[in-house]
Amino acid sequence: MGMANRSGDQPKVPEGDGGGLFGGLSDDADADALLRGLNDEQREAVTTDAMPLAIHAGAGSGKTRVLTHRIAWRSLTGRNDPRRVLALTFTRKAAAEMRRRLWRIGMRDQVAAGTFHSVAYAQLRTWWSENDIREPELLVRKMGVIAPLLPRDHRATAALDVIGEIEWARARHIRPEAYPDAAEAADRRPPLPPPSIARIFQDYEEVKSSRRMVDFDDLLDQCRRAMTTDGRFADAQRWRFRHLYVDEFQDVNPLQFKLLNAWLDGRPDLCVVGDQNQAIYGWNGADADYLNRFTTHFPGATEVELRQNYRSTPQILRTAAAVLV
Repeated sequence: MGMANRSGDQPKVPEGDGGGLFGGLSDDADADALLRGLNDEQREAVTTDAMPLAIHAGAGSGKTRVLTHRIAWRSLTGRNDPRRVLALTFTRKAAAEMRRRLWRIGMRDQVAAGTFHSVAYAQLRTWWSENDIREPELLVRKMGVIAPLLPRDHRATAALDVIGEIEWARARHIRPEAYPDAAEAADRRPPLPPPSIARIFQDYEEVKSSRRMVDFDDLLDQCRRAMTTDGRFADAQRWRFRHLYVDEFQDVNPLQFKLLNAWLDGRPDLCVVGDQNQAIYGWNGADADYLNRFTTHFPGATEVELRQNYRSTPQILRTAAAVLV
């Protein structure tokens, strides 16, 4: 499955001041209530003021609960303005679950939660409008554009794999002319010779340009470019989203990481959650190194580990640990 299928919804972004921030939740007692039932590691992850912060959370350790409670606790205690929080996920389902959990603990609709692609798309639509640029067509399915670019005898059998190679290259921020060397270095096994993939990749980029089309990877790259070249636009977006949270950080790819850095612009207000043992998208460009060496990518950062598993029996945990070592 390509990265395009990990994109999705337009984030629901709050507007206006509204009434009370949390309805029934409004004071320190309510903030303390969010900490009930948390173990010591979870409590530390929720309440630490250290940033940037990476929460290493294995399966069954309550990572989503910790992430949503951290957002709510920091908002209740005045550390975050909930209207300036952006929670980033990788699927529409995860974004919806994040919003549902935040709603249940009293956050209502104040926190914006969405995929990297949906947030980038929303910001780009603002940028296009502000610059009187006609909005390009969003290419949701690449097959209809890429398949005709393949040799006839490979269109039925190799198209999906070629799309996968192009998406891998885009995720790694690799241009068509650099693909052959990069694919060899990464020990890729493309369905066609690497120079042929590079030619199809280049033709695909040219077709999109001629038809005024953008794909999901273009959304990330063009948003990053707008954030790094248009100071006024960048300032507005950074003012709007000041507190950034990323779920499943082990699945971030280099293109997404560049965009994340453009959103941050050196600010430390970042909290990520992830588990290196659940990094399953390396084949499609994701790089768990951003999580594994978080303090290298973000000097001065803090890391917290959630060790207690509430989902599996001790026997299952021992077996899993033996496999992962």
